[in-house]
Amino acid sequence: MATTYTKGRLYKLKIADLNLDPGQARKFMDPIALNELSASIRKHGVLSPIQFRQHEDGSLFIVAGHRRVRAAGMAGLTEIAGTFTAGDTRLQGFVENLQRESLLPIDEAEEMAALMTEYSLNQTQLAEALGKGQPAVSETLSLNGLPENIRGTCRTNPNIPKSFLLKVAKLKNEEGMRRKVQSFLNKNAQSGPAALKKRRTPQRSLIERTDMLTGEFMSLPWRDWSENDRTDLVNALLGIRDRANELLADMGWTPEGEESEAESSPLLRLS
Repeated sequence: MATTYTKGRLYKLKIADLNLDPGQARKFMDPIALNELSASIRKHGVLSPIQFRQHEDGSLFIVAGHRRVRAAGMAGLTEIAGTFTAGDTRLQGFVENLQRESLLPIDEAEEMAALMTEYSLNQTQLAEALGKGQPAVSETLSLNGLPENIRGTCRTNPNIPKSFLLKVAKLKNEEGMRRKVQSFLNKNAQSGPAALKKRRTPQRSLIERTDMLTGEFMSLPWRDWSENDRTDLVNALLGIRDRANELLADMGWTPEGEESEAESSPLLRLS
């Protein structure tokens, strides 16, 4: 008999039981960034739960957190924390990916077009759903006009900036687009890989995700939650606090006034 899950509640999940969502927007995972994330998880654990949904046959699918699941498996973990979600999970997963970890511009554009078709949205409605301005959505959608061979090049060279691709998309012919992209790649190959990596490093991505997670904590509507959900939230926050203090201690900085280890609160309890 399939397990019954409660929306918004945190669960401990077996990684082997999780399936990739066929509607997942992310088509490419940078192997270097994935290895770095795996190394971080090996040392510090998974700092943020994934989101998952349940199919009518009982099977579980990842809504958001595909990279975390992959990296956790690479790190040797067999279980991961996940929050159950329901409803328009494709849209939820896309928004989560936009907020937490930048998608490739090409994947972002293709997923926007797919969402417009699936939900019968125009650009203004999609912009409202994503919390973006309509001009920004229109610009991103213009990347779908790039030829398939150039889109493939973008996926194998994930550090090509979106601002550059938007300029390429404005060109009138495919040959001009191809020459401009190749010129960009040649120029940065001569400058060395650091020229592209400097714009967005895995370290900066982790810092940005940590800041974003902190902001999410501040806006949690916990007063409307059940007692069990509040208890789970408290345990989750205490677990994060303990890991944060361990990391700070490793970095040589210890917060003043922290309680002793003997007085520390219980470990994260997952249902």
